Amino acid sequence: MYLKAVEINGFKSFGDKVYIDFNRGITSIVGPNGSGKSNILDAVLWVLGEQSYKNIRAKESQDVIFSGGKEKKPATKAEVSLIIDNSDRYLDLDNDTVKITRRIHISGENEYLINDTKSKLKEIGTLFLDTGIGKTAYSVIGQGKVERIINSSPKEIKSIIEEAAGIKKLQANRIEAQKNLANIEINLDKVEFILNETRENKNKIEKQAELAQKYIDLRDEKNSLAKGIYITELEQKEKTLSENEDIKEKYQTECFELQEKLNKTLERLNTIDLEKEEVKKEKLLIDSRNKELRNIISEKEKEKAVTSERLDNVKKEKLVKEEYILHLDNKIEKKLEEITEAKNKKDEISKNIVEMAAANKEFENKILNLENIKTEKSDLIENRAKKVRDLELEKQLASNEIENNEKKLKSSQDEVENFKQELEEANKKLLTNNEEKDLVHSQLEARKEELTKTEERNEFLVNQLSEISKTINKLSQDIREFEYQEKTSSGKLEALVRMDENNEGFFKGVKEILNSGINGIDGVLISLISFDEKYEKAVEAAIPGNLQDIIVEDKEVAKKCIAFLNEKKLGRASFLALDTIKPNRREFKADINGVLGLAADLITADKKYQKVIDFIFGGLLIVENIDIATDILNKNLFSGNIVTLTGELVSSRGRITGGENQKSTINQIFERKKEIKILEEKVADLKSKITEGSKRREDLSIRLENYENEIDKIDSLEDSIRKSIELLKKDFESLSEKSEKISKDIRSISFNIEDAEKYKTSYQDRINSSFSTIEEIEKHIVSLKKDIETDENLLKQTISEIDSLNKQFSDTRILFLNNQSTIEQLEKDIHSKEIESIELKEEKEKNSKFVTELSQNIQELETLEEELQSQIEEHTKIYNSENRDIETLNEREQNLSNEERELSKDKSKLETDLLHANDRFEKILEVIEKIKVDILNINEKLNELVEITAQVIEVEKLKSSKERLRSLENKINNFGDVNLLAINEFKELKERYDYLARERDDVVKSRKQVMDLIQEIDERIHEDFHTTYQNINENFNKMCDETIRNTEGRLNIINPEDFENCGIEIFVKFKNKKKQPLSLLSGGEKSMVAIAFIMAIFMYKPSPFTFLDEIEAALDEKNTKNLLGKLRDFTDKSQFILITHNKETMKESDSIFGVTMNKEIGISKIVSPDKITKILSENKENN
Repeated sequence: MYLKAVEINGFKSFGDKVYIDFNRGITSIVGPNGSGKSNILDAVLWVLGEQSYKNIRAKESQDVIFSGGKEKKPATKAEVSLIIDNSDRYLDLDNDTVKITRRIHISGENEYLINDTKSKLKEIGTLFLDTGIGKTAYSVIGQGKVERIINSSPKEIKSIIEEAAGIKKLQANRIEAQKNLANIEINLDKVEFILNETRENKNKIEKQAELAQKYIDLRDEKNSLAKGIYITELEQKEKTLSENEDIKEKYQTECFELQEKLNKTLERLNTIDLEKEEVKKEKLLIDSRNKELRNIISEKEKEKAVTSERLDNVKKEKLVKEEYILHLDNKIEKKLEEITEAKNKKDEISKNIVEMAAANKEFENKILNLENIKTEKSDLIENRAKKVRDLELEKQLASNEIENNEKKLKSSQDEVENFKQELEEANKKLLTNNEEKDLVHSQLEARKEELTKTEERNEFLVNQLSEISKTINKLSQDIREFEYQEKTSSGKLEALVRMDENNEGFFKGVKEILNSGINGIDGVLISLISFDEKYEKAVEAAIPGNLQDIIVEDKEVAKKCIAFLNEKKLGRASFLALDTIKPNRREFKADINGVLGLAADLITADKKYQKVIDFIFGGLLIVENIDIATDILNKNLFSGNIVTLTGELVSSRGRITGGENQKSTINQIFERKKEIKILEEKVADLKSKITEGSKRREDLSIRLENYENEIDKIDSLEDSIRKSIELLKKDFESLSEKSEKISKDIRSISFNIEDAEKYKTSYQDRINSSFSTIEEIEKHIVSLKKDIETDENLLKQTISEIDSLNKQFSDTRILFLNNQSTIEQLEKDIHSKEIESIELKEEKEKNSKFVTELSQNIQELETLEEELQSQIEEHTKIYNSENRDIETLNEREQNLSNEERELSKDKSKLETDLLHANDRFEKILEVIEKIKVDILNINEKLNELVEITAQVIEVEKLKSSKERLRSLENKINNFGDVNLLAINEFKELKERYDYLARERDDVVKSRKQVMDLIQEIDERIHEDFHTTYQNINENFNKMCDETIRNTEGRLNIINPEDFENCGIEIFVKFKNKKKQPLSLLSGGEKSMVAIAFIMAIFMYKPSPFTFLDEIEAALDEKNTKNLLGKLRDFTDKSQFILITHNKETMKESDSIFGVTMNKEIGISKIVSPDKITKILSENKENN
């Protein structure tokens, strides 16, 4: 893999789009300061995901977008792309070429693309993981970064080693696995909790399910016996019904025969009416047709007139076209004569041209020779001008060399001054050392006191965390319990509401009517009234048969509902029509203790149903007990029925009814409504508790999070204080040794001052040499410009000779060219006339065809005219026939009226006979209807037991079977409240428990797999890191020995027992010097140490491509050559791109290109690599 190119558009100083090609090996980027060279490196860092704009020398995001210049508008976006050769599949993408792009808009919006497809920054980072390429990797060394490597913390050095070891991706995988493990642990806790909760609920509901099953078994036996009894009773009723049906049949036959005669009479009368109406319609139809016929005849006559006129016009048009064809024949003949004349003239001029051609050829040869001389002179001038431009560029390179050496000279002068300043400061440090020691001691004591206070606060917060966590866990447990209860209660509530909505518990006929969707039905009485729960037994005992009455808008709705039940055979129902019921309200004015009031006053409903309330409850008085009821009856204080709160009913005539009944249908409906109300209140209360608990848990969680955040901060603060204490202790110890070190440092600084003075002299000599080179180049340029001036004069002379020859031969040439032009024009005229002749022939042929078409059209119009005349005659004949039909219809209409009068008399007599027969039939129907009502009541009970298998009951055993039925009903009533939903609920809980148990086992298995994976990754990370560390440590010592004059170098792991928090320090010992801190090394020494460290990494794992920005700036010539030699050793494995001012670097480069800037508009441009390479080659040959 290698970097093929970088494409930059609108980034920093690159206002125009540039495409920079890179070759393998070493490539140098050169140019004066401020031209934008380092912006290329910034662009590479930026596209690799650099988020800190400080690291790419910008303050904010908009600083990287070209800001405009003179007559150049600012850019609206910046875009950079890296084009990478991936033919070896080094990157994990199946493409030979990979393009990485980053784009930022003026709004601040960033876009990332891989192969022009939108991606995320994380995907780009993942793509380059463990490749040595990235925003923080060792493959991009910017200005000043060399020294920063030396000053990096141990953890930062460790991070570079990790990148080389290729474990960044493993670390990312470990973090992801740890997150997964945390999620699995949370899921496992949740599953365990829910599993335990489900087990408890399953055990609770199991006993309820067993009780429900016993109840169902008894209920099924009761229903089977009841169905058998109902079937036997039904058979007896049906036998009686059959006998009465025979009598009904006789009366029905008589009524049918009379009705049939009446129907035939009525049918004939209806037929006569229809026939009379048909005669009228037929007369109107004939009138309408006659009117249409008159209109058709008129239209046909008009159409015939139009056709005749059109025929005349077509005949005239045919005559005009025939005359036009004769005119075209004359024009064609004339064109042919003109063509012959033009051809003759062309032949005559062609003879004159042959004679002029020889003279013209001689003239053209002379002109050609002079033009060749002119071209040679022009090329010579251009070559000399090009050489002048090349010398100008060489002059610019020499100027850059002066600028570079002046920079180094100033750096050496600054070093001398710095060393002198360091010498002065060292003497001052010796005096202030004791003062610093006292200060450090006082700071040490203060930090110890601060640590004690922090530890006390941390202990308090930990205790608080424990208490809050316990409270949250208890709240969570309570909320889960409430949620379970709410879910269970909501399920029961939904089931009961569905039963209520589906009208379960009502008689079959009532239920079917309510579900029929017939308009005008308001509902069942029991559903439309409400009353205090204490009146429930009283209402049920007083009017058990009325509570399922259906309230409807009017009697028509009631009739429609009854017809629906009869037609579908769905049972019976009673109806209260609001327009027919008459209220029957009795008053009770006596003031007696224990009298609760009229039922009509104690029951509430919508105002529109007040008539119904008065009708049903207006004659019913509710009292507390039976004694009060009998006392009122004996004293004749109330003329209606009296009922007690316990359900005893005293009729107005003295009949007393009482006792405890099994749960009736009405009672079950009452119970269901009460249970719905209780469950609604319970669900609302549970939801309120869940909301309150969740709110409190959330508040506590926020407090917990705040405490945890404070503990994190305190932990960090404690760590910081402890580190500070350790540092202060070390500082105190080091201050004691400092005076000895200061003396050694003074001697070292003196030696460095001497070296820097030598470098100053060397750089000044190079500057003087570069000025001499520039002077020689300028002399050469002046000489070349003189030669160019002489050549330009000779060129002008040649051009003058060409102009003179053109004037001498102009007349002869003009005549020659004119004759050529005339021939060309004649040829065009001949061609044009021939085309016109063809077009005229085509026009003639076209018109001839049109004349033929007109002849056909004339023939068609004559035929149409004859057809229209025939149609007019035919329609006139039909019109006369229709008038005769109207006379026949008038006669038939009179005969039908006479027959209608006779049939009306017969109809009156038949209606009287039928009325008497129907009276007899209605009486027998009433008897049959009463029997049917009994049968319907039995059938309703059987319909409620339709899915029950009946026991066979013989007539003689009917009484004993009814006794057994009452016994079963008593047993069922003794069960009390039974949760029938418990059976299905137990089944669901068992299935859920089994499912959760399997899920728990799966989660435990997943946890083990993830833990094994984390252990495997940790082992791999440790192994790869230590292998890499050992290799790079050996390589670093080797590189120090080779590049820094037999210097010893090594890497040392700090705190190796704690891998996560360990670091790596760089140690260097120069020959003939004692070990000293890296901070005291000179700029050149620091650069060489950093380069040795980078080369050590490259020896182990070279990056596919590497950017180095002025890495050799602080190196002398010898070390620069040494560095380039080492880079050359790695060019088979890596590609190097250097930003440089150094001439030695340029000479050793495989390819080179320059960057210049137009200062007026502030845009960087790329100078041709070929041009710079050519100049460098010439310089090598000259040297």
